[in-house]
Amino acid sequence: MPARSLLRWILTLVLSVGLTAVLYGAQAQRPTGSKAAEAERAPSVAVEEAVDLTNGWARLAEGKPEQALIHAMRVLQREPRSIAGLVLAVEADIANHGAAAGLAQYEHWLKERPFEEAGVVRRISRAMLVEEARQRVDLGARAEALRALSEIGDPRATRELRDTVAVSPVTAGTRASLGDPHAVDALVLQLNQGGPGLVTTIDALGRSGSPRAIPALVARLKDPRQEVRAASLEALGQLGDADVVPHVTPLLADTNMRVRVTAAGALLQLGDSSGIPLLQGLMTDPDPSTRLLAAEALKSQPDGGWLAVVRELATSEDPEVRARAARLLGPHDPAFARSVLEGLSSDDSPAIRELAAVNMSEVTSTDLTTLRGMLRSESHLTRVKAAAQVLALTK
Repeated sequence: MPARSLLRWILTLVLSVGLTAVLYGAQAQRPTGSKAAEAERAPSVAVEEAVDLTNGWARLAEGKPEQALIHAMRVLQREPRSIAGLVLAVEADIANHGAAAGLAQYEHWLKERPFEEAGVVRRISRAMLVEEARQRVDLGARAEALRALSEIGDPRATRELRDTVAVSPVTAGTRASLGDPHAVDALVLQLNQGGPGLVTTIDALGRSGSPRAIPALVARLKDPRQEVRAASLEALGQLGDADVVPHVTPLLADTNMRVRVTAAGALLQLGDSSGIPLLQGLMTDPDPSTRLLAAEALKSQPDGGWLAVVRELATSEDPEVRARAARLLGPHDPAFARSVLEGLSSDDSPAIRELAAVNMSEVTSTDLTTLRGMLRSESHLTRVKAAAQVLALTK
């Protein structure tokens, strides 16, 4: 064996024997190869993530969302799929720039991922409802947002609702629809006194769910104005007290067709079927608007004949009739209903486009991705309806 090779062999042998004890001890305490590297790195990454998350939430609690976002982005840079990092980033963006910014952050994270993170979409929707409850541009959307927050029912929602009303007071009608007994009494007094705006007052009393409104509403069934009688019937149907059936039944013979249809629909809501023959007769009326009214009143009785009439109405020349028929079809044929509403989304009329969008939020009530897309709508009411549906879907 050449001298150089012999020397190399001896050195190798000595080093191997000398290091065996050290290596054996190390092997007893840690895994070898790539597993050892992973075991050493994992605690470090986990600790760094925990530190950033803790500091991020602390900065957010201190009212420093920009700094919180820095910590969140550090987490996401190390682990792009981190849900904990995403939640912190979304909350930081909401606190800093509003719900739309939180939505943009989420959609940037989501990219082409096939599944939604329902809890994150819920956080964004909730923040959007709080914002919409505080805006003063669209009061109808504001009232809907307040009602949606009130229906959540948890302590945080109650606090958000109280704080929102304190920052920006709401009308008696909205307070009544939220169950405020003092507001209900104020509206009953207003209704008894008469004057302008009675239909709006009646609608608010119907949404209040309060039996205190019933005597005043029953009295308005004899009002000479057909729109007041119809609104009172709708409100009584919503309140659901079957004791008013004897007061409602005579209006099946009212001189106004709309009042007759509304009376029949209210009776169905109250558990009385005496108006069904009237409604079934109107389902064959030559006027599409009349057939639609009858179909809306009979929506709790969706037999084959009803479905056939509503499908035909969804192809009407009148875009409003199509939109309302599609809404009725939503629970029974959602794909067809969506196709009708999607066609109306480019209608020349802004009112029809908004009606289609609002109805779409109900037709797609189980499609989280579609509802998320609607949170980007320019319409206050569409955003509110979509956010409320998200909360209902993810509770």
